[in-house]
Amino acid sequence: MEKEPLQLPQVPRSGENASGLIPVIGYARVSTWREEMISVEIQQNVVTEVAARRGRIVSEWIVDPDDTGRNFKRKVMRAIEIVEDETRPEREIWSWKFSRFGRNRHGVEMNLARIENVGGELISATEDVDARSAVGKLTRGVLLDIAEFESNRAAEQWRETHDLRRGAGLPATGGKRFGYTWYPRRIPTVDGGWETQEERYEVNPQQAELALAGLQDYIAGRAGYGKLASRWNDLGVLNTRGRPWQDQTVRWYYDTGFGAGLLVTHRRDVQCGDPGRCQKPPHYSHLPAEHEAIWTGEEWDTYQERRAERRTWAPRSHQPAYPLSGLIRCGECGGYPINDNHKEACYAYNCGARARGAVKHAIVWIRRAVVEDNVHKRLREVADEIDAIVAGTVVLPKPRTAPDVAGRRSALEVEISKLSTAMDRATEGHVMGDIPRESYLRTRDRLADQQKELQRQLDALPAASTTPLSPVPFREVVQGLLAEWNTISVQAKRVILAKLIRRVEICAEKTVRVVFVWDPPDESQPQA
Repeated sequence: MEKEPLQLPQVPRSGENASGLIPVIGYARVSTWREEMISVEIQQNVVTEVAARRGRIVSEWIVDPDDTGRNFKRKVMRAIEIVEDETRPEREIWSWKFSRFGRNRHGVEMNLARIENVGGELISATEDVDARSAVGKLTRGVLLDIAEFESNRAAEQWRETHDLRRGAGLPATGGKRFGYTWYPRRIPTVDGGWETQEERYEVNPQQAELALAGLQDYIAGRAGYGKLASRWNDLGVLNTRGRPWQDQTVRWYYDTGFGAGLLVTHRRDVQCGDPGRCQKPPHYSHLPAEHEAIWTGEEWDTYQERRAERRTWAPRSHQPAYPLSGLIRCGECGGYPINDNHKEACYAYNCGARARGAVKHAIVWIRRAVVEDNVHKRLREVADEIDAIVAGTVVLPKPRTAPDVAGRRSALEVEISKLSTAMDRATEGHVMGDIPRESYLRTRDRLADQQKELQRQLDALPAASTTPLSPVPFREVVQGLLAEWNTISVQAKRVILAKLIRRVEICAEKTVRVVFVWDPPDESQPQA
């Protein structure tokens, strides 16, 4: 009797699953352009059905809900990374239309090159185009050009609409604003129709009182954005979207200047790759509006000054637990000390870098009360020095002119710009397949190191002039702080000290150096 041959289990081929279907990545995006708000469910159903007819199965979905296709700061980059991953079997990205992938032709070309360089392909479920042929590639390019044209045309129409609304003193997008009651132009009627009225914003007394009190507390240093958010949430006050407040939403609310009777807009004269997502304050300007202001123009100017100051503060200083939070430095290595935050009681300061083993120097340890007493003593000495300067018994030293560093600064900036351009060219060459990955990585690391070194040299350049400032303009601030030293809050004291002190250095042998804002940047005060 002959033996039957041993039946081995059939192993699926690479790129297929056990059912014989080829796994692919599905991508769906809901456009912010209202005329193309095709739901994610519709896109997924169409892609799944068409892919199944062609022997494919969607193994993973990447979804960008309500996002624009004018840039690639989206989750679609995850789909491209999967295709490039050699350990994953998916080599195709399926979308409802090519326009779902993107509407920026330059970005589309670069990311399509990334997909095709590893043998991948972008497929449209509703557009029967074989991009592997010359005609198909041309057809896909025409469809993408049309998609970009439609996107640009819609953007221009929205821009004109926004300009028209701003010209009328209204915010570009309408909607509710905290501190105000919004009366929209169109309102529904009882019979299911619509009627129009004059669109306007009127002050809501309850919300306006909270907003004004919050702004004043921020200016005085009594509260930051996080504390204001907690305060409003505790009172049961929600934001205009019906959600609890967060520090980011409070910051955005005040930065818009709407409560000051202003409208915020992105400047047209500033070159910005993505104005819709830009978060750089210098790129924005404010225009006058028609609604009533909640706070005065002087309060708005003071808020902007305080906002600019707080951008340079250490995170621990935004809600300080101690008057010198964020101002303490190690006088030996320049590191931040430990026990300088609100999470634990601070009895003494010691060098955090030394505690971590990052540096080796003598032990730096000093009680917090001793540091604060030294700062108070130095402030009294400064007050006496200012009185002596005003009385004419002390003469300030003559200004010292630093060597001209403008030429060196300009040359370094040019070299850094050239390196950035070279890195962009190398990246584009790698994406287009002209530069191998290993060569690109070596080039990128080399250029990054050179750029880092040049930036270090640029940051180390001294200012054009080292003329010492005079402490006389700070006379009233110093006197007021000394008079109220034991009565004002910790937060308010921290705000005032930040105007006077650049840093407080704790040194070995329990000595303290106070560096004031009018001291030369490269020098410190004598030991206190």
